[in-house]
Order: sequence, then C-alpha cells, then structure tokens
Amino acid sequence: MKSFVVHSILFGLLLASCASQPAGAQTGGEPIFSVAAKNADDQITIQFKDNTSVIEINSPFGIGSATFTLESGVMPERIVARLHLKGLEEFRLISEQAAIAASVSSSEGLKAQSQRKISGNSEQALRSSDALWLDIEIVSNSKKIPLEDGYFEIVFPKEFIQASGDSFEMHWIDFFR
Repeated sequence: MKSFVVHSILFGLLLASCASQPAGAQTGGEPIFSVAAKNADDQITIQFKDNTSVIEINSPFGIGSATFTLESGVMPERIVARLHLKGLEEFRLISEQAAIAASVSSSEGLKAQSQRKISGNSEQALRSSDALWLDIEIVSNSKKIPLEDGYFEIVFPKEFIQASGDSFEMHWIDFFR
C-alpha cells in the first residue's frame, strides 16, 4: 500500500510539472529546420531565441537559394533572414501559398526598394502597408551599397509565416557577385 501511495504521489507531481510548462513546450517547442542549399559553399545557420528564428546566410558567390523544411517543433512567430551580401539585386521568398520578390537599389539603397507579389505569370506591386511587405534593413556601419561590412536584414511577414505550412524557399542575387 505504501508503494502505491508513493507512486501515486510521484505520478501526480509529474503531471503537475508537465501542466506548468509553457504552452509552446507542450505543442512542439523549438522549431528545428532542415536546410537544403543549392550551393555547397553557402553557409547557413539558424538560431532560435524568444520565438524568433534568425537565419544567417553567407553566400561567397552572391547567387543562391535554399529550402527550409520544419522537421520538428512549431513554426516560429517571427523569422528574420540576415543576408551577408554586398548588394541585393533580388530576393525571393516562396511557399506553396505565396511568393514575394524584393530588390534594393544599388544607388539609392532602401529609399528605392521595390517589392512585388508573384502569382503564376503575373506580378503585383506591394506597398509598405500590404500584409506581405518584407521589412528590409541594412545593418552596417555604412548604409552605402556595396556593403563593406554588415548585412541585409529581412523580417518575414506574419501572414507569410502563418500560411507557409512547414516549408519555404529563399533565393538571392547580389549585384556585386
């Protein structure tokens, strides 16, 4: 009888500790992605902190792509890509539900960026108020293109993350490849 009572108490404590875990810990936890890069020389790392996945991309040739597939956990609330390039001639973010293309002017920088939604063979210009607008920032000592140091930081739209399912692709082209 003592053994039964001790086991019942331990089981109760175990259940109580599971119930006290944060909601994300019970629903899958930290996202783990598999990454398939087109170029073997591209270096891609992913760090997860505070419900944000930060994807660092170093692409020595300046042209590349990668497919990201969620293998376990849940899709993060926020995804940020950091492209270590000298310029951003074109960036594409693609899922089964949406495709977004963006470019940053090599002469005027972020003031002259363009973004568009791609559907089949048609393209529609995006405005900064659109739900699929990519927040792009130059993180560098000098905001001048070509970047000598730093990177382009791109925050994925929440609508894109929510609709992407368990995978997405990124494609990039550097002006100065």
